[in-house]
Amino acid sequence: MLISNVSLSVPAYSTTITEKMNVSADINASCIMSSTDLDFGDYDATGVNVTADLTATATISTTCTSGTNGVISMSGGSHVLFCMSSKCHRQMANQDETSFLRYNIYTNESLSWGSVWSDNTSATNEVVQVIGSGVSQNTTVYGEITKNQRNAAAGSYTDTITITLNY
Repeated sequence: MLISNVSLSVPAYSTTITEKMNVSADINASCIMSSTDLDFGDYDATGVNVTADLTATATISTTCTSGTNGVISMSGGSHVLFCMSSKCHRQMANQDETSFLRYNIYTNESLSWGSVWSDNTSATNEVVQVIGSGVSQNTTVYGEITKNQRNAAAGSYTDTITITLNY
């Protein structure tokens, strides 16, 4: 049997210096947004919609970094009838743009002129506020085609709205 005497030596340190390292990261304010279409379905110009408005809803989904607040505004659309201050009377057009169907978009379910969705970001009842939390938030869009539009020709009607999120 062989027995060995191995010795390990650990060096002795006589001086120590230290340095600080800064660690940092930046999070930029950012938001993403998506929306569903506002699809009213069938408007019955000679039946039920002679006396009743047709309503529908859509959804705008936004996600903003925590602490990033914004406001969602909307354009008057491609076929604006006319505007009063920042609020517009919207209308959809048929394919030939020879017949129109009046409608509007609202920030809440009251469907009142005071809540017509506009592009005036300082009018708090005409736009929707977004509070950034890092989590997706859904905003309901309320739409209404006004009753008694008997002169609208048969066909498909469309409009294009630009949705803007300022943050």
